[in-house]
Amino acid sequence: MNHLYASDCHNHSSCSPDGKHTVEAMLARAKELGLYAYTLTDHCECHAYQEEYCQRIGIAWEAMAAAQVPEGLEFYRGLELGQPMQNLPGAQEAVGRYSYDFVIGSLHNLQGEKDFYYIDASATPIETLHGLLDRYWDQLLEMIAWGGFDSLGHLTYPLRYIQGEQGVALDLSRHQEKISQVFQALIAQEIALEINTSGLRQKLGETMPGLALLQRYRELGGRLVTLGSDAHCTEDLGKGIDEGMDLLKAAGFTHFAVYEKRRPVLLPLE
Repeated sequence: MNHLYASDCHNHSSCSPDGKHTVEAMLARAKELGLYAYTLTDHCECHAYQEEYCQRIGIAWEAMAAAQVPEGLEFYRGLELGQPMQNLPGAQEAVGRYSYDFVIGSLHNLQGEKDFYYIDASATPIETLHGLLDRYWDQLLEMIAWGGFDSLGHLTYPLRYIQGEQGVALDLSRHQEKISQVFQALIAQEIALEINTSGLRQKLGETMPGLALLQRYRELGGRLVTLGSDAHCTEDLGKGIDEGMDLLKAAGFTHFAVYEKRRPVLLPLE
């Protein structure tokens, strides 16, 4: 890593259904990379909490608690809380079960819809796609108003598939007012904005969100940001974190945050 305090605060082990490697393997890779801090955030998809994730997060917590942390690496235990408003009792139970350091709030699918991964954007009218984005912002605002998480994960996630994977460009200028409302809500609730670097290694080709939106967030008074590779294997751990830190500098930030016991610890972008 090129930065003294490079930290990866969004990634998944084999305790997630789509993760490949064990907690121990991910920790070893974090040490090998020279990360300053490593936060593991396995999935808890709240709409399937009772059926699947109630058991999964218990397994993940036990694996994190039992792991041998390499000397010199700061290790934080986290959770990615997907779609909390689609099963709020389950979300609240999940967050309250263990003493997490860090909780990401994410929205992978709209209420009553499949994950954006499954959308056939090329066969969907542009106005319908814009309508999906309108619903996405509104459901993010509902999540933020609840406020039971520490950082908002991968803002602009739908573009990873609509624009990146399927090549359907969407003009976000018509959404600027709603995006600004999202940023203002985050700031009011003292919830961080995540810079998700997975888009740099995917067809999207940029972080989620990108530079222009990071600049808008800062312009509105946003200061709390976290960084995550969204890796699901050791090979992707830490990827894009150096670039994400440089991007934050370009947007005017001087610090980013890692979380310990659900409170931000500010680190310089060095």
